[in-house]
Amino acid sequence: MKTFFILSLFLSTCVAYAQDYHHWSEHFGARASLLGGAATAGLGDNATSYYNPAAMAFVKDPSLSISVNAYRIRMLKINNALGEGLNLDETEFSTMPNLIAGILEFKNRKRLRLGYSIITRRAFNQKFDFLHEEDTEVLPQFDGPERWVYSYNLQHQLMEYWAGISLSYQVSDGFAIGLSHYGIYRDVKYGFGQGLSILPQDYSGLEVYQYSNVQSFNYYNVKGLFKPSIALDVGNFKFGMTFTTPTFNMFGKAKAFREISYVNFADISPGIDVDVHLIDRVDGINVVHKEHGALAFGVSWKLGKRAWFHFTNETFFGGKRYYIFDADEKPSIYPDAFTDEQLKEVILDGQNFLSLTEKTHARTNLGLGLETILTNRWEMYLGARTDFLYNEVPQTNETVMRVEASKWSLVHFSLGLVHITKKNKRYTVGVEYGAAPENLITVTPNNITTSSHSFKLLLEITVGQKKVEAQ
Repeated sequence: MKTFFILSLFLSTCVAYAQDYHHWSEHFGARASLLGGAATAGLGDNATSYYNPAAMAFVKDPSLSISVNAYRIRMLKINNALGEGLNLDETEFSTMPNLIAGILEFKNRKRLRLGYSIITRRAFNQKFDFLHEEDTEVLPQFDGPERWVYSYNLQHQLMEYWAGISLSYQVSDGFAIGLSHYGIYRDVKYGFGQGLSILPQDYSGLEVYQYSNVQSFNYYNVKGLFKPSIALDVGNFKFGMTFTTPTFNMFGKAKAFREISYVNFADISPGIDVDVHLIDRVDGINVVHKEHGALAFGVSWKLGKRAWFHFTNETFFGGKRYYIFDADEKPSIYPDAFTDEQLKEVILDGQNFLSLTEKTHARTNLGLGLETILTNRWEMYLGARTDFLYNEVPQTNETVMRVEASKWSLVHFSLGLVHITKKNKRYTVGVEYGAAPENLITVTPNNITTSSHSFKLLLEITVGQKKVEAQ
């Protein structure tokens, strides 16, 4: 019984933590980012082409181009992640282009405007390598302690780019409608491996106990969506609402590899009564990745003559579990001691050996922003936003292929300064701090505690824009 308990402890805590299941980890354009993402009512700059295409009609000085670069450092520590006293930690530095966008006017059609935007919608990279060795006496059939060797490694990279065009039409002095269309390219690379070996001190080839679980996959997916919107601007008050449609799939391909083996576990673990090795690989399998849509509304109020307060509420819709890819073929098994039904229903928990699923929960995020004019040439931005986890996967499931994901939600705080030159250039610099408060962590089994901190530096240059709505 003690043997099985210790074995269960090692295998049940094999969880990696990634921040890929958050909708609001990134915002686009320095102004929107530094104002907590509260941009749905329209901020009067080029990022409006993404946040609310209808509000492009009220941008006073459309500019030809905008470029934002973000520099981020993220520090993560997970205490007891792999068992009592077995911690994971990582420090990551990354750079990425955040937004390129612009708004164009038509000389003969003053009520119509065209916008374009390219955004890095998601950018994530995480890597863990871990090896633990311990002498523990848990196998009564041997004298003295046994050497336990546990290895764990994970590498996860996710990049998602959106490119789109937007149209707005000013129906009346204070009301406009708009529509955006985005094409999306998603690229994912994932590798995960864990192994456990129990080595008695009086080593014999027949007395080695081993478990290993290795999986890796790469996939890309091309899809699209539409974003209709409305905007109201009556001077000291603005309102905006956008609907993001579910994505429609175009094409995508994946390749995947997986290997599982048990050696001599029949002696120490109930339910595993035979040594077994499963392995398979697939290439060129079709991929469908889904976004289930969202509804956002935002308001902005002018506070006196020198400040604006902004608020956005965005609800992201959930969806039932579906297959990103699914290879309907039997893996190679040594020995081939299982029927197809036993393999799929008992060993693989109802899924094919090489298949990947995802489930999305509905979540609502809130953003708050305050901007104020300090002098004729300087402005200040303050912002805060939530970033709730939207995919709460089971803590452990060794039988199916899946992405190991974070168990916590995030909050972000930001501060920025803007300098406006006489040559109609705007220089924006700001910092953003993100953290995972303990009371927002969704699952904390086995005394797992998390310390997650991120810092982001944003730099932006806007050409040809004299004034913004705060002035």
